[in-house]
Amino acid sequence: MQKNNNEEMFTQACKLTNLADHLNLVEMPLDHVALNRDNKDNGAVHYFLNEELDSVQNNIINIQNQIQEISDVLTDIYNEEDELQKSTEYEKKKNTSLLESLEVENDDVR
Repeated sequence: MQKNNNEEMFTQACKLTNLADHLNLVEMPLDHVALNRDNKDNGAVHYFLNEELDSVQNNIINIQNQIQEISDVLTDIYNEEDELQKSTEYEKKKNTSLLESLEVENDDVR
């Protein structure tokens, strides 16, 4: 059974919250290296640049990709809702037209 759109949107919102937490973790080494830079600890700064920068960059790219995936899911949900609404409006118009034509036929019979 497929989740309804509200459940899916809630799931995606939870994923965004987790990504925000992940970004906070990625930011921590950047804060640390900035502090080392301010304290003129060039050894720690060079260590970060040579050993840790790639990891931080990979984490940021991963987060960007996950955000894009969430955006795609939310866009799909929006498009599904839009199509459902259009379909429902079409059915209402079709039913209204059918009822109107039946009323005309009934008037003609009388």
